[in-house]
Amino acid sequence: MLRRFALATTLALGIAATPALPQQPVKIRAAYLKSLSFSPLFLAKEKGYLAAEGLDVDLQIVQSASEVVAFMARGQMDAAFGNIGLPLFNAAARDMDVKIVAGVSYYPQDPAALSPCPIVIRKDLADSGKVRSVADLKGRKVAFNVRGGVIEYLAVESLRRNGLTLKDIEVVEMPFPDMAAALANGAVDAALIPEPGVAAVTSRNIATVLDVNPAPGTLATVLSFGTSLLSKEGTKNGEAFLRGLRRAAADLQTPQAVLSPEHVEIWAKATEIPAALIAKTAPYVFDRELSIDRADLARQEAYAVTTGQISSAPPLDKLVDAHFAKMK
Repeated sequence: MLRRFALATTLALGIAATPALPQQPVKIRAAYLKSLSFSPLFLAKEKGYLAAEGLDVDLQIVQSASEVVAFMARGQMDAAFGNIGLPLFNAAARDMDVKIVAGVSYYPQDPAALSPCPIVIRKDLADSGKVRSVADLKGRKVAFNVRGGVIEYLAVESLRRNGLTLKDIEVVEMPFPDMAAALANGAVDAALIPEPGVAAVTSRNIATVLDVNPAPGTLATVLSFGTSLLSKEGTKNGEAFLRGLRRAAADLQTPQAVLSPEHVEIWAKATEIPAALIAKTAPYVFDRELSIDRADLARQEAYAVTTGQISSAPPLDKLVDAHFAKMK
């Protein structure tokens, strides 16, 4: 009765009801590289999956996600997409508020499946028969983008299976974009180049694939959160971010889905790589839940210890946030 009286009074006085203001989206600052390994991010943003979670994700390009670890710990950056590496191990050892929350991409589990980062060899060496297997790389120059990262780990696993170690090859450090020219002019004999670099050098007959899948099933890239999303106040936003990303990952469960014409156009837009070249690439594997492979993470930690990059493997609860991460 009183409610009807109040409404009637309002209408009689000509006072319009004030509509509720729309809730402003929450801005999340995320560092990333223009890599096909982050396709769930590109799809979630393009398809509006993140916006549907009430998020406005501000993507900031960096040369390496390791550059922003300190910024995440200080709350100046919310999240970063990148490889597992020394900066994350050091952050765990120093109890910094930065943790891995998701496994974004993997290399194929099938040893016979072409990896998006195989070992390629100069075509003239393959055609002449001088290099027929990874064992023939002994004493030869092999290009890595950086020492101590996942690329080195892939190479070591391949060398190990073929009776070699890093000491048996000459590692030449150079940026990925320089590797095609180095192969073409003979400055290096082999290289580990992520897609679309492989498609580029093979289609131009500069190189051919020597080891199709150096380390099957390896976790390639991860998502890390900083203090702003790990805090009690930021947890809700972190959960929303992961929901949007997992929704995108669910759309990418087969190679055909990853390289569908619609998705290829999205990857081309996000990475500025020609769609025709992306269509020729070997795709990454995306776990539906963006889970982290516990055993593989332990292997990568052990390798970092063995090579002296870190003194000891950090406990899992210091490296991975159990609230956000799903393990397998």
